[in-house]
Amino acid sequence: MTSPSTTPESEHAVLLMGYGSPNGSADLPEYLREVLHGQAPSAEMVDEYRRRYDRIGGSPQNRILASLRAKLERRLRRDAPATEVLLGVKHGRPALRDVVAEASARGFRHLTAVATTPYPSLWIGEPYRQGVAEGQRAASRPIDVDVRLDWHLDPNWVQYWSRAIGRELGHIPDPGRTVLLSAHSLPQRMLERGDPYPRLLEETSRAIAGAARLDRWSFTFQSAGNTTEPWLGPDITEVMVDWQGRGAKTQLVASFGFVFDHLEVLYDLDVVVREYAGSHGIDYRRVPMPNDADEVVEALASRVERPGP
Repeated sequence: MTSPSTTPESEHAVLLMGYGSPNGSADLPEYLREVLHGQAPSAEMVDEYRRRYDRIGGSPQNRILASLRAKLERRLRRDAPATEVLLGVKHGRPALRDVVAEASARGFRHLTAVATTPYPSLWIGEPYRQGVAEGQRAASRPIDVDVRLDWHLDPNWVQYWSRAIGRELGHIPDPGRTVLLSAHSLPQRMLERGDPYPRLLEETSRAIAGAARLDRWSFTFQSAGNTTEPWLGPDITEVMVDWQGRGAKTQLVASFGFVFDHLEVLYDLDVVVREYAGSHGIDYRRVPMPNDADEVVEALASRVERPGP
């Protein structure tokens, strides 16, 4: 959770905030309860998610988060040798609220918090702020936390995707190929709250397409919730069929809405969308996720070093 030292050399630390995932089947009921804001998951839901996690061999998310924490700490220590990077997650362990309270108990007075999502959406960002606030209320001594969420146009982030897309396109001979830039959908009601999420995604997708010099591409949503309320579209499967009608037999998916491999990538895309594409005669390909790539570490470091909300 933290670096080995128990007594900080500085009153300031960096807090890396992630989404979190269960470490195994035994964690699933409590993990899903947290995701559902305290509502107990049904036995059917637990069984379904257990099946999905088993299908992908478990989520690598927590391992990637631990690696990102260590790499970010090494990067920041180049300029500030006493820097410690703590890790806290919205769901699962180590919980944000516990990490903030423990940081206070150790003697830290100020944390700069950055999230492993580039997009400062209300839907995505508010739970991070809530977890931090819970930790501050539970802290034995006051601790200030500067939450910094926005790095969706960081040059390192855009560069990763443009280069990775270019490498994958080099292996696809199909002249009709297209690129689908994909991100997690949100309920449409979030737009009524003024959530900037769609605009941020549009800005980033255009920046990536421009850097990669794409001429055949679309922005799509994926992983819409299984609820009766409407979610943002167009869905990736609808866009795939549309491009197929325009001659794109090979379709390369770049899930730029996420940073690393987890259930929404390894299952929602590589299982569900891949099977859908195959049943429609579409050759599904996917760009590797950044995970703990140097570009992500640099983007996070830049956000730590850049003042502002």
